[in-house]
Amino acid sequence: MSKKKKGNRYILLIPKRAMGRLWKPSFFLGLLLAVLLWQAESGNLIKIDKTNQGLLVAAMVFALLFGLFTLAAQNMNYIQPCASHFRVITPFLRLKISYRRIRSSHSVNFNQTYPLNEMRWAQKRFFKPFSTKTALAINLTGYPLPPKFLRLFLPKQVFLPSETGFLLVVEDWMTLSTEIDSFAGTWRSRRKR
Repeated sequence: MSKKKKGNRYILLIPKRAMGRLWKPSFFLGLLLAVLLWQAESGNLIKIDKTNQGLLVAAMVFALLFGLFTLAAQNMNYIQPCASHFRVITPFLRLKISYRRIRSSHSVNFNQTYPLNEMRWAQKRFFKPFSTKTALAINLTGYPLPPKFLRLFLPKQVFLPSETGFLLVVEDWMTLSTEIDSFAGTWRSRRKR
């Protein structure tokens, strides 16, 4: 693996679920607005003046484009180990975290870190599929950017609650852990030389 410059991409499941829940309602809203516009144009059921019609067109286009974006963005949230760092990628954030910052990594049960019984009902419903999952916890010496800024782009549940670090819920946490350890070990041995 030492000759490899980049590892596999591991989709972050929490942001993927969030994006996956947005695209259907956005599309539905866009189609509903399209039907409303069509009815207004034909004059069958409702009449809308030209000013409001322009706003309706803009809302329809925005809803359809947002639906397309969230559909595509489901798989744009991932983590990828590289030769000198690992990357946390979202549609709006590209974060490189040096292996120098890693203090430790270990597996944790998602429900032990974020218990469902302490969440509100909507959060319980959203996080229920993750309650039985094992996640990879990566403890860091510090974040590369201020935590408040990072929370604009990543959900709270991607961060460790009582420590500095990330809680990564991916399909294959063992392989991700092995890849990060391998790349970090190679990076450290190169630095010692």
